[in-house]
Amino acid sequence: MSTSALMLAAIAAYVVFACAVGIWSSRKARDEAGFLVAGRSLGPILGGATLMANQVSAGTTVGIVGFHYFSGISYAWTWPLTWIGWIVAALFVAPQMRKFAGMTLPDFFAARFHSDSIRVLASILILLGYTFMLSAQYQAGGLIFGMIASIPYARAVLLVASISFLYTVLGGMFSNAYIGLFKAGILVAAYCCTVPFLLHQTGGIATLAGSLYAIDPRLAGGWFSVRQLIALSLALGLGTATAPYEITAFYSLTSQRVTRLAIGYSFLFQAFVAVGVLICGLATRSLMPYLTNPDLAAPTLALYLLPPWIGVLLLLAIVVTLTRTGGALLLTSASSFSHDIYLHFLRPKASEREKLAVHRTVIALLALAPIAIAVMKLDLVNFVILFAVKFLASAFFAPVVLGLNWARSSRAAAITSMVLGPAAVVIWAKFQHPTLFGLEAAEAGLLVNAISFIAVSLSSTHHRRPAHASSD
Repeated sequence: MSTSALMLAAIAAYVVFACAVGIWSSRKARDEAGFLVAGRSLGPILGGATLMANQVSAGTTVGIVGFHYFSGISYAWTWPLTWIGWIVAALFVAPQMRKFAGMTLPDFFAARFHSDSIRVLASILILLGYTFMLSAQYQAGGLIFGMIASIPYARAVLLVASISFLYTVLGGMFSNAYIGLFKAGILVAAYCCTVPFLLHQTGGIATLAGSLYAIDPRLAGGWFSVRQLIALSLALGLGTATAPYEITAFYSLTSQRVTRLAIGYSFLFQAFVAVGVLICGLATRSLMPYLTNPDLAAPTLALYLLPPWIGVLLLLAIVVTLTRTGGALLLTSASSFSHDIYLHFLRPKASEREKLAVHRTVIALLALAPIAIAVMKLDLVNFVILFAVKFLASAFFAPVVLGLNWARSSRAAAITSMVLGPAAVVIWAKFQHPTLFGLEAAEAGLLVNAISFIAVSLSSTHHRRPAHASSD
């Protein structure tokens, strides 16, 4: 059988498996807490896989492979710089966040700042940012399925959206956790097989570096400047520390100790992925140097450069990755409307059965908008994700980190920074990264977010200490 035929069979088996996980998980998700935060029952390994599975998306297994394909090795420095965000999460976010009896990031804002207005603002920002991030998962899947089975792009996008929707709507966070563990295992297996084969085919690290230098000297290390790498890493790392789907995952863990252990396991899983995507991108550039679209590097590698069984394993890992992250994005964005707006304001006394029905209905509705965006192909997959990450990091970083650790943090400061930070990112993007103060969009957004938060907090005459329980 060809790689394409094997891959279609593997995808069919995965769909059956994902649906079975969803059906089994639906029996555990009997109430809202079970559906949104897995009943706060996740242990360190399952929790670590969940954190990793949220973070490692199509932007990694397709987008970053493509980045390495066209820009070489220098982008690899974003990994250790990005992990600074996990250190911030482990020390200043996750333990303190556990003290709030919430299920979503807007729950935290409402409890910490005693405001329903900030709950609504946070929900709207999450809906905007995650709709675009979800569209990037669909876009990557559309490209891959189009190459594998010659499916028209729009139909391929719909197929990817359907897989993400099916298991998420059935089991919620339980489904995401178990599929996340499966994702971690298959990613590690895929890269453990792929990397040694590629290094053998390209003649080892030294020969690979020489080949890349011959194609373009910048591929060997000078494509991005140090300043550009820091700017990119700021958005990715600090965005990770306050990412809404990671906050929900923190709520799903059993204790503060388990939360720190889960972050450690997430580091371990991501280390395998970091090495894997780097070698995949560089080796594909060396072996097939003139692809017209860098986003096609990963599927091209799997279909044409690897032995069929390794190619199928890698492709399946990519499909599991983008559908699993799609499920996390879909669950988080849907709950920001269903839990934080509809149920909170319109049906506060709804039964648990009604709450589950509302969550599932909203998931179905919100799965549609990203499909339309994905069909338009706004940009390379990783560029779409980077913009959304910058947007959300510039909204939530200071209100979350300082809100958790600085008693003088104020409601007015949170609202101001959550408006001005994303506005700065949009303005910088609109004007193609103007050189005002020499700042990149992520740097501008984060600085505006932090400075406005601190300035307004200091100017506030009244402030409240954190309330370690939700006010809802």
